[in-house]
Formats: sequence, structure tokens, C-alpha cells
Amino acid sequence: MRASLLPEMRERALQFHSDKAAENDALDTQIACPNFDCRWTGTLKSYQEHSCHPEAPIGTTKNATLIPEDQNENKEREAHWSVTAPIMGGPSLNIEAVQLRMEALELMVASLRRQLNQQVSNVKTLQHCCSQYEELLKISQETHNSPHGTKGSGPSTQELVSTDGTLIWKVENFSKLLKDAKSGKRHSIFSPAFATHPFGYRLYVRLYPDGDGVGKGGHLSVFLALAKGPYDDILPWPFRQKVTFSLLDPTRRKSPLMETFLPDPHSTSFQQPHQKLNVASGSPLFASHVEIPNYLKDDTLFLKVAVDLTGIDI
Repeated sequence: MRASLLPEMRERALQFHSDKAAENDALDTQIACPNFDCRWTGTLKSYQEHSCHPEAPIGTTKNATLIPEDQNENKEREAHWSVTAPIMGGPSLNIEAVQLRMEALELMVASLRRQLNQQVSNVKTLQHCCSQYEELLKISQETHNSPHGTKGSGPSTQELVSTDGTLIWKVENFSKLLKDAKSGKRHSIFSPAFATHPFGYRLYVRLYPDGDGVGKGGHLSVFLALAKGPYDDILPWPFRQKVTFSLLDPTRRKSPLMETFLPDPHSTSFQQPHQKLNVASGSPLFASHVEIPNYLKDDTLFLKVAVDLTGIDI
């Protein structure tokens, strides 16, 4: 009699189709016929072609253990058996053990995937922090190169030029500034300091003549930078005020070139400063190099910055 659970065993074996070597090893395993009076031996694969007529009680063979469900000789005997086969050159494991091991490995892979995703998130956070520190280092170096702030290369420590939230910045020798930026000699300059109120936010404008980020090489980039001030502890944070940049036409024949932006309250650029200066944020594509000549007079630009003071409660 052919054991009734052979199809079930083959179905389980097929569950491991991803490892053909293990499946072939299992089918090539040498077994003996589970019927007590049959002397047949061969591979598990060839057992499909074998048939015999059992007459005696079912017992135990070398490679297959048979457990009868009914000891009555007048009833058909059903048997459960387990087959051992070498897996991947390691110790012999039965199919149930392999299945349990596969489930354990799947859980391990899922756990490792979660850990990997967390590490990827951590790396992105560190990259963002590194970018901010690089920006602060550049500011520090530029300030060191111009310790008195007289040329606008770094934020100066001079008195505030205005305390009403409006700055009109006269940027002279623009052609030289653009040339220096293109050569890498000096990428940016800072405006004089200004504030929203006598006791308000302390601010600078940072200008990149040859652009920064997506504006690099073809635009004038303009950014707002929050500086550490003496009254920060009584001011509302993050900074949320609308800011408008305007490039003025000295001839008054053209309308100002304007752009307005709202600060991102989640950006570190607009949180309370803990260093001398926050990373600047604003408009990388403020004005193209093609447009700028229309606003130049005697190689000078006039940039107006206006901060909307609505809602500031001190």
C-alpha cells in the first residue's frame, strides 16, 4: 500500500521552491518502503513508481517512522511519516523544522528591515545637520576674513541701520562682486543688520551674486538670516512674518522686481537662534542675470527688504 500522506509531503516540499538544491536533496533521499513485508528501497522520487500490497502490521523502517491510526487489521491503515534530508550541506532537518526555521528567518528579516529604515532616517537627519554646520562654518570664515564687516562679506557687529522691519541696501560694484563669485573668491555678501522693532528680531540679508543652490550660475539669490539678538527670549518663535524682496529701478521707469515668501515654521532657519546666525533661507531664483542689467545704475543695485509686522506681540 502506498502511504496516503505522500502527496501532502510533496506539497510541503514544493513550498521551498526558492531553494531547488534543498528540494533535489530531499527527493534524492534514500528511504525504505514503509510496509513491513516489503523489502523495497530507493529514493523518495522513485517511490512514486513503487507499489506493493501490505499484509502485515506497520512498523518502523530506517528512514521513515510509521504510526498507525488504528490497530485493527481489518481496517485500512493510515500512516503519518516524516522524512529527514540534508539541507544546504548542514545537519538533517525534517520538513516541519525547516518550515519553522523559515518563519523565524522571515521575522528576522522584517526586524532588520525596520532597523535599516530607521538608520536611513538617521543618516538623512545627520546629513541635514552637517549641511547646516557647513553653512555656519562658511559664515564664520567669511566673518573672519572681514572682521570689521566694512565690505559686507560677513555679518557685521555694527549698530542697526533700521528698526522698523524695512531695509534698503545699496549694493555697489556689482560687476566685481559677480566676478568674484564666479571665480569662487567670495560667494556671498551680507547686508547691514536691521530689526523689526527696537526690541524685535535682529535680521540680515545674504546675497549671492552668482546664485546658490538651484540658482547657481544664472541667478541672483537673496536670503534672509535671523541673528541672535538681545531680546530673543521675549519674542514669539518660530519667526512667521511675511518677507518681501524688491529690486528697485533707480530710473523709476520700471516696476520693482518683487518676490514674497512665508517662512516655514518647521525649518531650523526660523527657530530661535542659538548660534550667532541661523542658516539663511529665502529665494534662490530671485533675479536672473539677464534681468539684472535693467536694474543697475553706475554698477549699483538697490535691494529693498520689507518684513510684515502684523501679529508681532511683544
